[in-house]
Amino acid sequence: MRKRFSGLALVVVLLVSMLFPMAAMAADPEVAITVQAALVSITNSQATWTVDTPIAVDGVVYFSADDAADPDYSQIENTGNVTCDIEIQGTDLTGTPTWTLAATTAADQYTLHANTEGAPTVYELEVKSSAYNDLKAGLAAAGKWDWSMMLTAPSSFGGTEDGTPKTGTVTLVASASA
Repeated sequence: MRKRFSGLALVVVLLVSMLFPMAAMAADPEVAITVQAALVSITNSQATWTVDTPIAVDGVVYFSADDAADPDYSQIENTGNVTCDIEIQGTDLTGTPTWTLAATTAADQYTLHANTEGAPTVYELEVKSSAYNDLKAGLAAAGKWDWSMMLTAPSSFGGTEDGTPKTGTVTLVASASA
């Protein structure tokens, strides 16, 4: 009887393994995947710059609470999850007449400069309207960086200056560091 039982058990095992070959083998291995998308995002502590007093020919004003030099007036914060590089670009100031953003002052041409990390009290970075300029490289996730700007008025106000406020923008753009 034992021989028959052993033989019968062997036949059952063989039949089961032939009919259900996967049951006889180990389960297929799995790999769990976890992915986090890169988030490039910045904020700036100051959203506006209003110069409270009229500016004279070749006058200089600073992006600060009192229009005086203040190299850490504004703060950029990396609110993303990757290290990023920050670029800056300006625009012409519209009004009558429009002041053109340029490399040097001239009639109805103004300049705009930002300070850089290497020289926080020197406004050496030219802000251009034609292209973005590197403002800060390698700002770590959750990192903060202080900065400011200096505006120099045109060397002359042409003949159509009406004394009304001029308006324009400065744009900060972040990209993931390479």
